[in-house]
Amino acid sequence: MAPTPWDRHTPSSLASLQDHAVAAQVRDSVAPFSPLWRRRFSELNRRASTVNSVAALESIPAMGERDVSPTGDPVGMAALVLQASEAGFALYASGPSLRRAMRLRIMRKEAYQRVVDADTRSTSYVFSGSGMRYPIASTRADLDTIARAGARLWAVLGLTRNDVLLSGVQPAATTEHVALEYAAMGAGAPALFPGSRPEELAAAARLAPPTVLALPSARAADVLERVRGLTTLRTLLLVGAPSDAERLAATHAAHRAVGAGDIAVLAVHAPSGARVLWGECRESAGKSGLHAYPDLDVLQVVDPETGEHTTAGGELVTTQVGMRGSALLRWRTGDVVSGVTTAPCPSCRRVVPRAEGLARNALVGGVGPDGEVIDLRAVASALSARLDVRDWRIVVGRRGRDGRSRVIVRLAPDGEDTAGAVIGAAADIRALAGTLPTQIVLADPYELQGVQGHHHSARIVAE
Repeated sequence: MAPTPWDRHTPSSLASLQDHAVAAQVRDSVAPFSPLWRRRFSELNRRASTVNSVAALESIPAMGERDVSPTGDPVGMAALVLQASEAGFALYASGPSLRRAMRLRIMRKEAYQRVVDADTRSTSYVFSGSGMRYPIASTRADLDTIARAGARLWAVLGLTRNDVLLSGVQPAATTEHVALEYAAMGAGAPALFPGSRPEELAAAARLAPPTVLALPSARAADVLERVRGLTTLRTLLLVGAPSDAERLAATHAAHRAVGAGDIAVLAVHAPSGARVLWGECRESAGKSGLHAYPDLDVLQVVDPETGEHTTAGGELVTTQVGMRGSALLRWRTGDVVSGVTTAPCPSCRRVVPRAEGLARNALVGGVGPDGEVIDLRAVASALSARLDVRDWRIVVGRRGRDGRSRVIVRLAPDGEDTAGAVIGAAADIRALAGTLPTQIVLADPYELQGVQGHHHSARIVAE
C-alpha cells in the first residue's frame, strides 16, 4: 500500500499519526537523552511512557524560556540539547536505521560512524527566541528533515523548482534564514541571499531576476519602496507573521515596485524555538492560517496568564517531533493565535495542523530604547501571585511622541498600603522577568474593566 501523502490524511489518520509521533519522540529521544526532561518528569511524578498521545501532552505544564533559564542567561538554554550517544543509538534508533548501521559496522567502520553521528551528534545550530536569544541544535538527520519540510513549504506556497528566490533576510544563523535556504535547496530552486540592504537586493535582482522575494515583515514596505525594476516578481514572502498593517503596506509597496501584474503576498513564520518555516497556502491568499507539518509539529494553545491548556485562542504551544538535536516539548512560543485546527483547509484542502490569526511575539514587549524586552508572561505570573493586588492589566503599545514600544502595568491594590503593593509588585516583576515595565500605574478596579484594546488574554491588552 502506498504511504499517505503528508498533507492528505483523513482527520482520524492524522490524529493517529500525531499520537504515534508524540509517543516515539518522548520514548526514543526526550526521555533517554534529555536530563532536563528526566528531571521534569520526576518533579511531575510522571513516567515518560504515559506521555504517549497528543491528549496526554495536555497534562504536561507548558515550558518557556524562563522555565529553562530563570536568570535569563542564554547559556542555561543549552539544557535543551539532547545528550545522545552511540550506545543510545543502539537502544533507541529506528529499526531501519539500526539495521543499516549494523551492516556497515561489519563492512565499513567509517560509514557506520557517519550513520550514528547523523542521528546523535548535534552539528548545526540556529538562534531563536523571543525574550532572549538561544541556540537550537540539529543533527545531520535533522537537517535532511528541514530540507524535506522546505520542499513541502514550497508546495504550500504554490512555488516550483523554476521559481527564483531572492532573500532580503539577513544571512545569519537564524531559523528564518536557514529554513529559507534549505527550502530552496529541498525544492531544487535557485536562490540568492545577498543581504538585507536595498542596494544589495537591487544588484542581485539585476543578476538573476527573481520571481519570489522574501523580506522581514516589519521592514518589507520600506525595502520595497527603495527597490525598483522587479518586473518578474510574482510572489512576495513576508517572513515573520505580519500584522494587518504590515501586510497592507507591503502589498501596496509591492505593486508600486513591480508595476503591472498579479502578486501573491504570503506569510511564512517560524515560532520561537522552531527549526522550520510554516506558510500560508497560495489558494487562500493568507486567509486560512499558517500550515504546519503533521509529522513534525503538534500545535496546542494555553492561557497566556496561567499556562493552562485551552481550546480557545491564546498562546501557541508547539511540540517538535521527528527531530533529535534539541528537545522542545510543550514549548511556549510567545505568539498568540485565535485558534489551532487540523480540519481540512477550506482553500487548498490540505489536512495539516494550522495556526489561525497568529500575532508574532505578542507576549514580549519592548521597554527600552536599546531593544530591551520584557516577558509579559513573567509579569503576569508575578502579579497573579500577589495577595495585595486586587486586579491588574498589562497594556502594550507605543508612545505617541516617538513610536517606541512601551509596557504599562495598571494595578489596583487590595488594601490601604498602596505604596507597599506597588513596590512589592515591582520587586517580584524584576525577579521573575529580569527587568521592569515602562511604568507601573495605580488604577481603580472599575477603571481596569474598561481598558480598551485587543485582548491577548483576559488581562494582557494591546493598544
